[in-house]
Amino acid sequence: MESTGSPGTHQPDEAPTSQETVPSPPAAPAAPPPVEATPPPSAPAASTSPAWLSNVTSSATLAGPAGMAYSDLPMRIFAYIIDAIIMSVAFGILWGIFAALFIGSALGGLGFMAFVWFVVLLLIYAAGSAIYFIYTWTKMRGSPGQRILGLETLNAADGAVLTQPQAIRRWLFLFGPFVLAQVAAFALGGLGSILGLLTFGYAIYLLYTAANSPTRQGFHDVQASTVVVKIKK
Repeated sequence: MESTGSPGTHQPDEAPTSQETVPSPPAAPAAPPPVEATPPPSAPAASTSPAWLSNVTSSATLAGPAGMAYSDLPMRIFAYIIDAIIMSVAFGILWGIFAALFIGSALGGLGFMAFVWFVVLLLIYAAGSAIYFIYTWTKMRGSPGQRILGLETLNAADGAVLTQPQAIRRWLFLFGPFVLAQVAAFALGGLGSILGLLTFGYAIYLLYTAANSPTRQGFHDVQASTVVVKIKK
């Protein structure tokens, strides 16, 4: 039989009729849209109240430290009226003796002795008032009138009991101007009405500052770093 090719000659395979399709590389994914950076949250405003007053609210009746609330002005006035009654009873006999001596000297024409007895009477009042309030503020956390109404006078910084120098400073700013004005009014005569108006204005100023303070601190409280609170029951 005839062969179609020479022996030992390898014939190439038949060429493909079509070329294979080479897949194209995948397209790069689209870049995500830029994300705007969220600004960090602003830090809360620093509190101006000390740590022991962290429970203060902005309600009409401001809350004080845990279990307490700032005392309103009428309660403080009522507490002072109670204290005045207690002092009148406690020192009434002694004041009555020196008041009688003052009146007797004045009616007898002894002007100098009348002045002496008047000064002694004021000193007794000032000493009795100072002992009464300073002792009770530092030993009882409030005067008897305040304690009856559930009030306390405390250190504004940490709620601690008042120190003696702190209590003395509070008494001086609360009662000192009135004692000095009474002595000056008696000594200077004609200036008594002017001094009376000045002390009345000072009393109104104390009430005004206490009523308009967020922590109900009057001018005397600010000077002594004190605050009056009511114990919640």
